[in-house]
Amino acid sequence: PQVLFLDEPSAGLDPQTRLLLWEIIREYNQSGKTILLTTHNMEEADALCQRLAIIDHGRNIALGTPAELKASVPGGFLLRVRFGADSPDLFERLKMLAGVREVRVQTDGENGVDVYADRGGPLVSEIANLAAASAVELSDVHISEPSLENLFLHHTGRSLRE
Repeated sequence: PQVLFLDEPSAGLDPQTRLLLWEIIREYNQSGKTILLTTHNMEEADALCQRLAIIDHGRNIALGTPAELKASVPGGFLLRVRFGADSPDLFERLKMLAGVREVRVQTDGENGVDVYADRGGPLVSEIANLAAASAVELSDVHISEPSLENLFLHHTGRSLRE
């Protein structure tokens, strides 16, 4: 067919078979055919799609190429930071760090924030210093480079636990 509809094509596949399927999908597309792909796998969407629509609760929240969408995340990097205690003052001070574009308090009750910034690793020591100066334990840091998953989390305001 000129247009092929695929719904979650790699769900349940082992990694080797998934990569083979992705290659078949790429070849089919390169032959001039259109593929409409629905997937929850952001890695799959990033690897296979030339244009994406990200939909949440039936509403289009982002549309564009994978590169355009990843570039639209404030700063690009997402640092998910957890502390030993809730500290609104510390959370406000994080916003003042160089390169920080946005700080969102996580809603999962885990005393954490999502820090959107234009740098990743180098920011960790500055966050740790602020936490120490506030007498708040830094308990966890997870850094993600620009990704479609970060874009989804930013637009929906969801934490990874939801």
